[in-house]
Amino acid sequence: MKIIQFAIINLSHNMLKFLPYSMIRFLSVPIGTIYFLFTFRSSIKLFKRKEIFNKLYIKYKPLNVKINYTRYWLETLWLTKKNFSKHIAPYVEIENIEYVNKLKKQYTGLIFALPHLGNWEFAIPIGNSIKLNLLAVAEPLNNNYVLNWFKSLRESLGIEIIIGGKGQNTFESLVEKLESGKDICLLSERSIKKSGVATEFFGQLAAFPKGPVALSFKTGVPIIPTAMIKTKRGYKLRFNKPFYVPYFENEATSIQYGLKTLSKSFEELLSLDINDWHSIQPVWTSEY
Repeated sequence: MKIIQFAIINLSHNMLKFLPYSMIRFLSVPIGTIYFLFTFRSSIKLFKRKEIFNKLYIKYKPLNVKINYTRYWLETLWLTKKNFSKHIAPYVEIENIEYVNKLKKQYTGLIFALPHLGNWEFAIPIGNSIKLNLLAVAEPLNNNYVLNWFKSLRESLGIEIIIGGKGQNTFESLVEKLESGKDICLLSERSIKKSGVATEFFGQLAAFPKGPVALSFKTGVPIIPTAMIKTKRGYKLRFNKPFYVPYFENEATSIQYGLKTLSKSFEELLSLDINDWHSIQPVWTSEY
């Protein structure tokens, strides 16, 4: 079964990579609509989530969420270094790059915290173009064939990938990598395996991973909230205002404060295109 899963992904990649990018975006609508209908149980959960955003006057549309989620996967399966250079790079904007340039003069490595918004894979070659030395953590999968395929894809785009999970001593590795000059990228608004630190997020209680905040607290390096946001023709790489995690009465209080600040910044980024937030999995504790 694992071989079959890998074969399907590899075959899809070898077929999609020859299509023009406009066709990828076009196909996401019918395929995403079918996905929405055939996974109606999870679609109903998104309608329940809509109530959260209605109270905040944010237009959340579950069908669009699944269409955009489908687009992310089609884009990722289509993605090659050549395709990115030809079809995406000319249509990428970079917003607030001065934050990065200023901090690069002070620190050998930086910490970027990203929500699951737009297509974060596209941020890799753009990060390289502004001279970032990128590293990210991938969670282990049950299928090593698929894990290695995605790892190879991301590394071919210009990022070092380390595999996390139990027994890997990931946090200490990140501290060392950061001090050696690596720029660490961490997807940070959804905790794996129903665990995390209680954090208010869009007015509801969510379980946030503490990784980027704990890393900032340990090293003194500020966090730059970042997102790759879809535009009409391409994408916009947006850097939000960096922040430090100050020391309060103890480490736990400091991390809680840092997560609160990160949550507010993510709310701002996600509100720019809430329907391109790939939030299919549970986020708030009430959804577990």
